Amino acid sequence: MPVIRSDLPALVLDSLNYGESDKIVVFYCQEVGRLSALARGAHRSQKRFVNKLELFTFLQISYSKSSAGSLFMLDEAELVNSFITLRTDVASYQVASIIREYMLLTSRETSDDDQLFQLALWALHTLNIGIDQRQVLALFMIKFFDVLGYRPDFSVCQGCGTNPAEDTAVFFNVQSGTITCRNCSGSQGSGGRLLAPGTTKMIMAVQQQPVSRLSRFKPSGAVLEQMLDCSRRYSLNLFQRDIHSWRALKDKSSG
Repeated sequence: MPVIRSDLPALVLDSLNYGESDKIVVFYCQEVGRLSALARGAHRSQKRFVNKLELFTFLQISYSKSSAGSLFMLDEAELVNSFITLRTDVASYQVASIIREYMLLTSRETSDDDQLFQLALWALHTLNIGIDQRQVLALFMIKFFDVLGYRPDFSVCQGCGTNPAEDTAVFFNVQSGTITCRNCSGSQGSGGRLLAPGTTKMIMAVQQQPVSRLSRFKPSGAVLEQMLDCSRRYSLNLFQRDIHSWRALKDKSSG
């Protein structure tokens, strides 16, 4: 039975040439999740696709599929927001690219997660309006783990089971996604990432909030750097793969 969908919110994650004039475009869509569709004539100057299939673009798309096993066909694409800053500002582009890589790495075809769509849309929109790029990335990563079901537990020490005092630093273990207090760190926390009290407090607060309230948080200084560092380390352990775009961002911040 033919499949037809209209006016579906979608973000462009990737595209590749298919023949001389066509493209296969990878979207992340509301209600549908990741979707690959063939855009016929995308290389030609056709009104329905021109300047609409750039990376990070927010669209409303219409697509169809004639039979099981066939490719989805992109029929129409209406521009909602081009997020132009993401392609004109280097730091914004780098962070958007990190987000894009994580979306491609962890999503499967037509396996929807509306929370993930809303989180990605929030991040790209927030980058586009000029909010600090590293803040956006740190907040995205904390909620990203949460949405995927890999939320780290910063509430209790895995060694003694106590709740660390609010003014006490802890060690974060990237293998287990848990913390150890200073008393337990000698036997169980060696190699963990030391986190200041303000960092664990910020992370737990972000974990509890919906995507719509993330912009209220403004991590900075050591707290921001620790959030980014432990997120990168944790993701590397989870997915057993580094993110190419993150290396570029780190190199720039180090310089």
